[in-house]
Amino acid sequence: MGSEQPQESRSSDDDRRRSGSPGSDPDARRTPEGEDVELGTNDGGDSSGAPGAESPVSINELFALLAQPGNRYALAYMTRVEGAVPYDDLVEYVVDTGGTPDGLSTADFRNQVATRLVHSNLPKLDDAGLVDYDPDDRTVRPTAATEVAAPYLELAMDQFSAE
Repeated sequence: MGSEQPQESRSSDDDRRRSGSPGSDPDARRTPEGEDVELGTNDGGDSSGAPGAESPVSINELFALLAQPGNRYALAYMTRVEGAVPYDDLVEYVVDTGGTPDGLSTADFRNQVATRLVHSNLPKLDDAGLVDYDPDDRTVRPTAATEVAAPYLELAMDQFSAE
């Protein structure tokens, strides 16, 4: 029948499930040699984002976070700074970089961005370990994992700026 897979495919799928290989773990990656690579915590080692680099965030979670423009802009800013930055500086960067949409004043857009960052973007980035957000001090600080996102972020920003 048309919906049946060849025996060879079913067999390899079953073997993968039994061995716990990437077919059963969406956060695992395969090297060109077919070896599985899991992302763990960053211990100060290679933070290039290359296979073998470690991060507290899974590739799937990173791509889901980068799908949101506010997260991309916030991370782009955080890859360019050292130490804690005032939250207001981040808001201004996002407003300036994103551009005010038609039909909104800059002040209204700034308020929307600030609200979204405080209630959604920064808590999610903080939970993923990509930034250290302190709502009491109203500061954001890059973490070791911020640099792990840089190559993926650069690719995402290049694509969206070309549109």
